[in-house]
Amino acid sequence: MKAIGIIILVAGLLLGAFALNMDVSVHVPAQDLGYGLRTPAADIANVDKMAQRQNFLIFSGVLAVVGAILTGFASMQPKSPPPHPVVLREGEGLLDFLNEKPHAQAAEPAAVSICPKCRSMGGADDAECGRCGAVLNG
Repeated sequence: MKAIGIIILVAGLLLGAFALNMDVSVHVPAQDLGYGLRTPAADIANVDKMAQRQNFLIFSGVLAVVGAILTGFASMQPKSPPPHPVVLREGEGLLDFLNEKPHAQAAEPAAVSICPKCRSMGGADDAECGRCGAVLNG
């Protein structure tokens, strides 16, 4: 997805550079109107070519934004951690390791003391309340 985003972003930037370098003028040759009147040759801005340049610039901007968004979202994907190596104990086969149930560790309850005055919790070996200063019964 990141590579596609970068390709779309580069395509949008290249199209924008092309649009900015477009020639939007039309060459009008000199004309003889008669009676000694003559118009000089000139390059005149063509409204149709200017509209075409504008459309290219809008499309290139949309492509560049879409490419930047795809590139940004692709770089936000979480990377999978490398697999952990399997370490077998001596005399144990791979099937024994795979069929082994995970060891459940019993969590010991945390010892706390509750202040009789303000009812805040403190450590089990605290002598006085850290909030109100009351003496705790040990």
